[in-house]
Amino acid sequence: MVESAAASRTMASHSHDDRSLDDHEDVRQYNEIPEETGTSQEGTSQTKFFNGSYFVRPGSNYAETTPPPFFSYTVPRWRYLFNTTLVLLDLMMTILATVIISLLYPEAYEYTKSLGGAGRGVITMVLLACCSWIISLCSTHCYERHTMGEGYALYNKLVKASFMDFIMLCTINYLFKLDQPRIFNALIPILTLMLTIIERWLARRFLHRHRREGKGFGYPTIIIGSPESIHDTIVQLRNSKSLGYIPIAVCPVKASAGNTPNAPRRLLSVPFTADDGDEAELIALPLDSHLPITAKYLKAQTVLIADVLTRDSETMRALSLAIESMGIELAQTASLADLNAAQLHFRSNPLMPVLTAQLTQYSTITRIFKRLSDIFFSLIAIIISSPIMLVVALLIKHEDGGPVFFRQQRIGVYGKPFTMYKFRSMNVNAEAIKKQLAEEYGIEDRFVFKLKNDPRVTRIGHFIRKTSIDEIPQFFNVLKGDMSLVGPRPPLPEEVARYGTLYSARLLVKPGITGPWQVSGRSNLTQEQSEFVDVSYIQNWSLTGDIAILLKTVVAVVRGTGSY
Repeated sequence: MVESAAASRTMASHSHDDRSLDDHEDVRQYNEIPEETGTSQEGTSQTKFFNGSYFVRPGSNYAETTPPPFFSYTVPRWRYLFNTTLVLLDLMMTILATVIISLLYPEAYEYTKSLGGAGRGVITMVLLACCSWIISLCSTHCYERHTMGEGYALYNKLVKASFMDFIMLCTINYLFKLDQPRIFNALIPILTLMLTIIERWLARRFLHRHRREGKGFGYPTIIIGSPESIHDTIVQLRNSKSLGYIPIAVCPVKASAGNTPNAPRRLLSVPFTADDGDEAELIALPLDSHLPITAKYLKAQTVLIADVLTRDSETMRALSLAIESMGIELAQTASLADLNAAQLHFRSNPLMPVLTAQLTQYSTITRIFKRLSDIFFSLIAIIISSPIMLVVALLIKHEDGGPVFFRQQRIGVYGKPFTMYKFRSMNVNAEAIKKQLAEEYGIEDRFVFKLKNDPRVTRIGHFIRKTSIDEIPQFFNVLKGDMSLVGPRPPLPEEVARYGTLYSARLLVKPGITGPWQVSGRSNLTQEQSEFVDVSYIQNWSLTGDIAILLKTVVAVVRGTGSY
């Protein structure tokens, strides 16, 4: 298929001696002199993506200047400083964990101190702990681009790094016969993980605060797409500072079908009308083979595809190769329906190229390990919480004389119904007046029926809901196999009946006591946000990710985020 791309527009002559192209007054010259190659009935222009060169624009001064280093990866200065600071802080967390463990276990410390003489045993232990932790963090990509903006994925990587750290310490001690106390090999990674999670959480808050305040710490970005999608993308980037993309230029295009059904799709260059003063400062660029060199001169770090360009198009493939070969990141917005979480493999058969997708984490071994973990930890939780359950049961019975437990039919894995147990936190006639309250508050269409000031909740119910004590009986559901410790929220039958095609994927895993919904805002989330976090969890599920959610659940319970 031959695609036509947006019309090229000749850039005005501009010398790139020692002046920075971050100056809008200079950069705006790129778009001052339009040169149309063909105009459609709508006043748009169309041309092929490749117009003879990737590096020299006819009529410009590029041929007379020294081109930028195409094969170098330009890293923003702030990333060097930020990652260096992270490495130093990570080392400090390891040293601090080592000191704390040594104070808690003085006998093990004295034994280590005696190894090698002159304190060399202690130095060896500290160096080993530091090197092992940094190597583990690097191996799990904790210092890579965008890692600090990923949130849940970041904590998932930290948990993986902790496991790797433990294995590495044990292996090195065994192979080199260092004779370090086993207590250090086991506890130092665990305590280091806890301290590093706190450190990275504070670092993320610092990063996001500075981005909100417009103090940099972002990636200059060129956005390609339809004008409508470009506007929406800019608004989303303003609202979500975790991504870190800072728009500096736009490339507005639209797709136009041919006159016949089998005609190739064409890309047309269209005008871009700014919605506000910030958008008016953006540079408008044409989509052609000179876009990569322009992005390089503009010092762009990312080219973000909002829409129009499809992953299997020739223009997209040529653009991606040119962009990535210059060390610039190519990003593309994706919906939940995309195969973005699967392991993709391209089988380049000349007769029929095939793209295969596989979620490797859903193996029999990981499922067995998850089930065994559910049984073990649910038993521990039931034993530890039994005194609390006894007290709560007496308080519920004493308040209104009604039943202690609330039993309700929920839908489990693959759509199988089961009875879920909770401590009763509402009046005995709560279900009878639910429909009336939904009509009064205008929330009949919401999947999750939650009211901040629900008149049905009892006095003790307010307390056990705020502290999530009402969820403790669900550990019996976990023990039975109806639920898991971590998973999507168990839905009601009427909710499942209204599921769309994509959202029904949440029934492919067991519901959980806690999950992405509980640690992402709970009842404060909109219906769309609830759907997003659930489907994203299924796409990116991992055992270490479940551990990260359990750790975040403790924080969410203490803070009472979204619980009512």
